[in-house]
Amino acid sequence: MQLIRLLDALPQKTVIGRSDKIVGNIVHDSRLVTPGDIFVALREPTGRDGHKYIHEAIAQGASVVVKEAGGFVKDTTSVVVVPDTSRALGYMAAAYFGNPANEMSVIGITGTNGKTTVSLLIEAILQECGYSVGGLGTLGSRFEGKVLDPTLNHTTPYPMELHRTIRKIRERGGAFIVMEVSSHSLVWERLTELNFNTCVFTNLSRDHLDTHKTFEAYREAKMLLFSDYLQKDGQAVLNLCDPAFPYFKKASPSKVCSFGLEKKADVHTVGPVKFSKNRTTFTAQVKDNNPFPLFLNVYNALAAISVGLEYGADYNIIQRAISKVKVPGRLEQVEGGQPFNVLVDFAHTPDALAAVLIACQEWTSGKLIVVFGCGGDRDSGKRPLMGHAASSNADVVIVTSDNPRTEPPDQIIKDIEPGLLPNTQTQIIQDRGEAILEALNQAQKDDTVLIAGRGEESYQIVGHSHIEFDDRVKTLEYLEAKYGK
Repeated sequence: MQLIRLLDALPQKTVIGRSDKIVGNIVHDSRLVTPGDIFVALREPTGRDGHKYIHEAIAQGASVVVKEAGGFVKDTTSVVVVPDTSRALGYMAAAYFGNPANEMSVIGITGTNGKTTVSLLIEAILQECGYSVGGLGTLGSRFEGKVLDPTLNHTTPYPMELHRTIRKIRERGGAFIVMEVSSHSLVWERLTELNFNTCVFTNLSRDHLDTHKTFEAYREAKMLLFSDYLQKDGQAVLNLCDPAFPYFKKASPSKVCSFGLEKKADVHTVGPVKFSKNRTTFTAQVKDNNPFPLFLNVYNALAAISVGLEYGADYNIIQRAISKVKVPGRLEQVEGGQPFNVLVDFAHTPDALAAVLIACQEWTSGKLIVVFGCGGDRDSGKRPLMGHAASSNADVVIVTSDNPRTEPPDQIIKDIEPGLLPNTQTQIIQDRGEAILEALNQAQKDDTVLIAGRGEESYQIVGHSHIEFDDRVKTLEYLEAKYGK
């Protein structure tokens, strides 16, 4: 790749040294630099500053350094000085892969909960319409429903990984890219050079305050998708029932389609919503058109319907598409011959945990048992709120370890305990495997066991190690050993 081609993508820069070089990869981690690479020194809100590692990158063989003003770099290396290295990385990454997103329709989904489910539903509806669709997010990258890479490191990857993935999807014939958009990616400007045709807001509740510090800052981060990246002739699809709706509506430069349970929403429910362990049944209506029945998570389905209608889906297409969707780790049933219900769910915020437990109450005639914990090195303020959500809505609460990371698991559990209600049966079992086994041993006919917090994750993060641990696999092993299916 010619350096000059990448420099042309930068709206503001000062180049010191040769600009006619042939360069290799673009890297923001000095440990991954190979001879001939471009090293971009990122400054990130976490406090990590790539400028501290410039000399390491040069020692590894970087031939070009992209940095912000200040500091000295030896004259054997070309230097590109820019106002903001995060934005520069986005511009250069897009140019490196030929701006693939410009050849596609781009749909982004943001919100605290529901991003993965909504993205999979939208993909299914668009595919049922006959479009070639790719997706990326928590479950990795996909094309036409098949996994391309299950190991993306972030919900929304850094720019090189992001544009590389979009290029792969485009080369396979993808006309649409449906992607989950995290608040981190927005404040760290990973989406530079992406223009969205449709943006979806699912909901907003407390999360990631370890990064954003306040709920208002978290909301403002999410709103950037609409104010900075949504095309003026695009569409904003917004949850009318969420208190943040007016903020997102004001931030959106384009037309707005609202969804929700209220009749004044553009896409809304009609009549009662009925829950069972296999499905949620409701009837949807689009403005004054005829209502049609559906079976799925209500808000997530309404969001996906709103997007599908924008791209030509009719009611028959929508019903066929969503009937095929199974979202890993989202109210996923585990069947091992037991006479009670067992579900694994990703719910890891107070609102999400409360919502899934309330749904479980609808079909549970026996006891409702929940196993959950909280992640380490994350917002500690939500831990007692998680305890309150669990003990307010379940009969038996077993508090355990989640992904403790570098925090002591017993301290995380102590942070949860103040939120636990005294009239709810509660146990503390730090080892997650033992906690799951205890819940299964307690369960009787017609009970429901909900194992929450990790969903489809296949490993547990303890310290800096990734230990193989899948809630679904462990649960099935226990059930089959006991019930012999």
